[in-house]
Amino acid sequence: MLRTLLLCALWAVTAEARLRVAVLPLQPVLHAKAAQAEWLEEKLHRELARRGVTVLRALPAAGGASDTRSCGVRCQTAVGKSLGADRVIAPWLSIQHGFTSQGTAWVWHMDQVDVASGAAWGSFEKLCSCPERWWDEIVATQVGALLAFDPKTELRLPPSAPKAAVSRGAREEPGMVFVPAGPFIMGTERGEWNDEAPRHLVELSAYWIDRTEVTNAAYDRCVEARACRPTKFRRHKVLGQAEHPVAGPSWFDAGAYCAFAGKRLPTEAEWEKAARGTDERVYPWGDVWDRKLVNAKGDADGFPESAPVGSFPRNQSPYGALDMAGNVWEWTADFYSQVGYRKSEKKDPTGPPKGRKRAMRGGSWMYDLPFFHTAHNRSPGRPEVKKRYVGFRCVKR
Repeated sequence: MLRTLLLCALWAVTAEARLRVAVLPLQPVLHAKAAQAEWLEEKLHRELARRGVTVLRALPAAGGASDTRSCGVRCQTAVGKSLGADRVIAPWLSIQHGFTSQGTAWVWHMDQVDVASGAAWGSFEKLCSCPERWWDEIVATQVGALLAFDPKTELRLPPSAPKAAVSRGAREEPGMVFVPAGPFIMGTERGEWNDEAPRHLVELSAYWIDRTEVTNAAYDRCVEARACRPTKFRRHKVLGQAEHPVAGPSWFDAGAYCAFAGKRLPTEAEWEKAARGTDERVYPWGDVWDRKLVNAKGDADGFPESAPVGSFPRNQSPYGALDMAGNVWEWTADFYSQVGYRKSEKKDPTGPPKGRKRAMRGGSWMYDLPFFHTAHNRSPGRPEVKKRYVGFRCVKR
């Protein structure tokens, strides 16, 4: 009898200690259907329960909102208090399809609130163009991050870190923008592939980076000086135009041009900081995708292939660099590695010491899914390959 009473008491303490999480209905957005939202919602509830969480189904109306996306921090806190929850999760699912050759793009977003403090307790998002069979693993990873979130240990920039802004360096470098020395947070857990994780703090020395991608006109001067090899698209009626980005240089060709110009290819860290600044923005201009700001796949932007550099002046990074999303993929100096960020140097990293492929950044006119054009997206390329949608820009210290 005593043993039974002790077991009952232990069960009561354990039950009392279990985290209680209220989950608002997973709202479908854009092309997402109710059935798809319900399918993902069930996975979310099942994974939370598997980790010992008491799941409470909630309605946003309890906090005064009409739907999940409009239920902000105050609304979620009110919902949590009404149910006696420790935390509240507000999830939504956006799906984009029917207009792209690359497939269907899923964006799964969750906001979390700590009820006792009434504070936001992490925002979690996953971008993916992937089959449904991947989602069990995605859900497990996202729920793990959600439950482990602690604002006290969350990676943040030091308060003394300079904010990104257009500025001038100690000297003028024609055609280039200045990126001051200082730290930034590189990478993301939100990207399609795990090669963009983990987020990590990187300290960079000051440098200049080309304001635009290197043009055919500039590259031709290197060819005429016999320091560069002609590209096979040099005479193309569109890709070969003087003010379009040079199309189809190999990684070696790109490096040869930068050396000819007294510069070099940027490291991945230099490229990413120049593109997204210090506020971890998703795109060079901010966090919200805007198809009108990018030369992406199709001719809706007026350019079925490449565009003259600088054709989208609002596609500007915090430091003033243009076209770091779309137009052409850009070679960087680094070897590509799926796990490279796990071992990244903290000061002026140069990437893995060896590899078979080099890292490219920025997306191109061949792609229309938003996450190809994010400032944190990475893509591997064989250095000898010459693709018509690949170009580059250079840096200098």
